[in-house]
Amino acid sequence: MTFSVVSRFALCACLLAGFSLLAQDDDSSPAVKRPSIGVRAEYYGSRFFTTAAATEHTTTPIADYNFSGWAGTGKFAIAPTVEYRLKNRLSLGAEMQFHYAQYSQTTQIRTGVVNPNSSVDDRKVTTFVDSTKADYWDVPLLAHYYGLRKKGLLTKSYLSAGLELRHVGRVRTGNEITNADGTTAYNENPDSPRHTNDFGAVLGVGLRFVDDFKVKVAPEIRFVRWRGSTFEGPAFRSQVNELQAGLGISF
Repeated sequence: MTFSVVSRFALCACLLAGFSLLAQDDDSSPAVKRPSIGVRAEYYGSRFFTTAAATEHTTTPIADYNFSGWAGTGKFAIAPTVEYRLKNRLSLGAEMQFHYAQYSQTTQIRTGVVNPNSSVDDRKVTTFVDSTKADYWDVPLLAHYYGLRKKGLLTKSYLSAGLELRHVGRVRTGNEITNADGTTAYNENPDSPRHTNDFGAVLGVGLRFVDDFKVKVAPEIRFVRWRGSTFEGPAFRSQVNELQAGLGISF
């Protein structure tokens, strides 16, 4: 995780504390239990993939493979939400998030034996560039516990815990090939995800404010631990640890 990501979430935490000082008292005992419907804006602060350089060598045929990876930055998503209050402090909620992840991998293949009489590697090189974008459909299923204390700052706070389900939708891949003789080729054969369907454990903390019209505003920070990598290659791997910051509005 980079310093910029840490600083963004530190800023979010400061904003949560600031909002709590301005919030009005929340009537957390509605006379009629009914679902709350709303929308949530989510920011994915960490990259979806880790990347690194990698090297492999084969003897049949004799070749060296050099891999390098690149990954896109965090994205925003808008998600519809529904929540049902079981008790004054306990509710169950579900969301439907859509966003996409993006990565690329460059592979250089040098075949043959290095000439011992040459000061440079004069072997011919074939280059493959794989650029992929994939649609992610995420469905968090969460329990929320409100009002950690009856007085003070924690009256506005809540904890979230549950599961998040992920489905990989459409995958778009562009494969650019530069052959050793200088000719080029291109195809759009899509990469295959390691897990088309996956799930992760979610833990979050947030603050909830309710105005006189019972409109609820809830900034929240979440941590998601996925079961495994969605996509994986020699120079890239999807993150199993994910940080999110979001703002929900419901009625």
